[in-house]
Amino acid sequence: MISTKHHKQKAAMKEDMILLREIERYLEGEMSEQEKTAFDELRRTNPLINQQVEEHQLFLQHLGNYGQRQHLQAKLDKIHQQLDMPTLRKQAQESNQTAKRLLIRRRTITNLAAAACIALVTSLSTIAVIQNVARNKSTAQYEDVRRVLNNIQRSQNALINDMNSKSKAPLNPGTYGGTGFAVSGNGYIVTNYHVVAGADSVYVQNNKGEAFKAVSIFEDISSDLAVLKIADSTFKSQPLPYALKPQNVKLGEEVFTMGFPRDEIVYGKGYISAKTGFNGDTTAYQVSIPVNPGNSGAPLLDGKGDVVGIVTGKQTTSDGIAFAVKSAHLKHLLDEMPKDKQIRRDLNHKSHLEGMNRVDQIKKLEDFVYMVKVYN
Repeated sequence: MISTKHHKQKAAMKEDMILLREIERYLEGEMSEQEKTAFDELRRTNPLINQQVEEHQLFLQHLGNYGQRQHLQAKLDKIHQQLDMPTLRKQAQESNQTAKRLLIRRRTITNLAAAACIALVTSLSTIAVIQNVARNKSTAQYEDVRRVLNNIQRSQNALINDMNSKSKAPLNPGTYGGTGFAVSGNGYIVTNYHVVAGADSVYVQNNKGEAFKAVSIFEDISSDLAVLKIADSTFKSQPLPYALKPQNVKLGEEVFTMGFPRDEIVYGKGYISAKTGFNGDTTAYQVSIPVNPGNSGAPLLDGKGDVVGIVTGKQTTSDGIAFAVKSAHLKHLLDEMPKDKQIRRDLNHKSHLEGMNRVDQIKKLEDFVYMVKVYN
C-alpha cells in the first residue's frame, strides 16, 4: 500500500516538473503557435493550471528585475533535489502520523518552491538597498584640512622678501601647512597633531611675514592637538588679548575663526550647528563655517573673543560643515603639561576683546595667529 502511494507521489512530482517546464516554455515564448494555442485553451479550462502560470510569471518577473534568474533557478533545483523521497518513505514507515504529514500534494510543492525563491529575491532586494545606503553614507567622510604646500602655485620671493632678515624659513614652500595660535605670551602655540605629525622641522610665520623655528613639545593624538614652542631668540613675547572658554557653547551661537588657507590670514564666520562632531564625537563641535586646506589648527572664537575650539577638519560632501575640538580638551592638555615647560597661563584671564566690534577684534587677533609650515 505504501509502495503504491510512493509511486503515485513520485509520478505526481514528475508531472509537476514537466508542467513547470511547459509553463516556462510558454512564458519564454519557446512554444510553437500550435502548442501555445493548446496551452491557452488548457489555462482557460483549468483554473489551477492558470493560477500556477500566473504565479510562475510573477516569479520570473522578480528574477528578471534583479538579473538573478540563473542563480535562483539553481536554488530552485536545489530545493527540489533536497526532497529525498526514499527518506520520506522510511520516515512514513516509522510513524503513521508522520506519514500523514508527508503526503505532499502538487500545489504544496509548487507553492513551496515559489515561496522559497520569492524569499530569496526579497533577501537580494534588501541587500541591494542596504548596499546603496552604505554607498551613500560612505561619501559623507571626514577630511582634515591641512594644506599641501608643494601643490600650491605661489610666489616664494614675495614671501621671503617680507620676512625678517634674522627669521627666515627654508626657501622651499614646505610639505604641509596649517594654522596655529598662541596659548601664552612667551612663545607657546597650539595646532592640530595631524599638521605636525612626522615633521622633520617646523616653522611658524605670523601675519607680518616673520618666520620662527618651532618644536613640538607636547602632543595628544586622541584630541588631535599639539603644543609647539618657538625656539628663536628673536621672538618677542606679548600678553594675549583673548581667553579660553572651557564650558560648552550653545547650539546656534555665533563663532568665527582666522586661519591660513592662503598665504595671508583669512577670516570666517559661522555658528555652532551641533554639540557633537563627526559621527557623534563628543569631544568636538560641528560648525557651519567655511574652512579650507590650511585651516587645521585655527582658533574658533565666540563673540566675546573667547577661544571655544580648535578647527580640525570638514565633511567632504557638504560645503560649510566643519568640526572643531572643544576648548575643554585644550585646557586639559595645557594642565597636563610638565612644569618644566614653563608655559604661562595667559589664557586664564578675562578676554580683552569683549565689547569690541568684529573689525577691532580681528585687528587684535592677527598678531597671535600663525601659519604653520611643516618640512618632511
